Amino acid sequence: MSFTPKRLLFVLVGLYLLYLAGGIALASQGVVDRVYFFPGFSIKRPHSDQSAFSPDGPLVHYLPDGAALSRCIVPQGSGFAVRLDTLRRPTDSLTCFVQETGLSFRFPRHAFTTEAAEYPAPARMLVVSDIEGNFKGLQQLLQGAGVTDAQARWRFGTGHLVFVGDMFDRGLQVTECLWLLYKLEHEAAQAGGKVHFLLGNHEVMNLTGHYKYLRRKYRKNADSLGVDYARWYAADTELGRWLRTKNAVERIGPTLFVHGGLSPEVAALQLPLAQLNDLTRRSIDAPATTDRSAAEKLIRNPKLSPDWYRGIAQEEAPAAHVQAVLRQYGATRMVIAHTPVTEIKPLYDGRVVAIDLPHQEHTGQGFMQALWVEGGKLSVVDDKGRKRAL
Repeated sequence: MSFTPKRLLFVLVGLYLLYLAGGIALASQGVVDRVYFFPGFSIKRPHSDQSAFSPDGPLVHYLPDGAALSRCIVPQGSGFAVRLDTLRRPTDSLTCFVQETGLSFRFPRHAFTTEAAEYPAPARMLVVSDIEGNFKGLQQLLQGAGVTDAQARWRFGTGHLVFVGDMFDRGLQVTECLWLLYKLEHEAAQAGGKVHFLLGNHEVMNLTGHYKYLRRKYRKNADSLGVDYARWYAADTELGRWLRTKNAVERIGPTLFVHGGLSPEVAALQLPLAQLNDLTRRSIDAPATTDRSAAEKLIRNPKLSPDWYRGIAQEEAPAAHVQAVLRQYGATRMVIAHTPVTEIKPLYDGRVVAIDLPHQEHTGQGFMQALWVEGGKLSVVDDKGRKRAL
């Protein structure tokens, strides 16, 4: 039978629809984590959320007298119990238990200040994003890449670990992952290294009362702890204060890091990075009033804000825009996350690198990958420490 162009088109459309139907069916059964509509654009599978009351914390809330109250859910016998501790001294340490891996790590609270917007390039960097509460995968990657040891202690010397947003939602060890990076930040600083934590859209969502992707576990734990989830990362908590010092955009050496991307509308504001970050931080606790400035409206606009914009990841933005943004901020390349890709890949002739991998799916398959930067050259590194040029 001969195929006319019209008949061939019908066949191709039919095959595409069969692919989508099959992919959605597999996603609903948990066989795959994402269904790709076309390269670079996918939807994540919906979770049948059976998560429940389980270990979590610590949640550290500050009291009017300057002390702090730590709340944890910890294993006890064949079940779990709520533990309360009062912290009187700024140096009092905290303990975080990770049920999935059995790891328990202890660390002191430490002083922190608002992050700078620009840093000189270190000799080496590990760059990862969109972990979404997947502690097991994160630990495997950090240990395999030589950033931490088996006890999750910093072993990266003067290297930099760059997290490009989205630690919140979808996964079940969000609190544990946050405390791990908090701990590593302190240890890295002592060794002359650095941990960079950039705000993604899910950080901003959780800090501004938007819980669409929140797992059932956290609502159950909130009830048991007697602390509404809306207060877990408030401005009177240790993690809430820490997160409010973080940036949306940073330049490290010649590389610009941002979770979503910089839209033409945001770029047109011509804001220095420090001012752009200040605006983002202020927006977290700012009331949603109708008299916001044009800049404030852009920062809160999901389609255009640095933590949400997808135009660069989907290669819809003109190449001239990408070049202009890099020139504006003194960079030669940009690393973005937020929009899923099947593999770390360069866009715009290498001026942009997209790194949002399906980490949960990869963990289940027994491996993790991230971006490695050393001597100005880009590689992909896995959880065995193996590297290949990008």
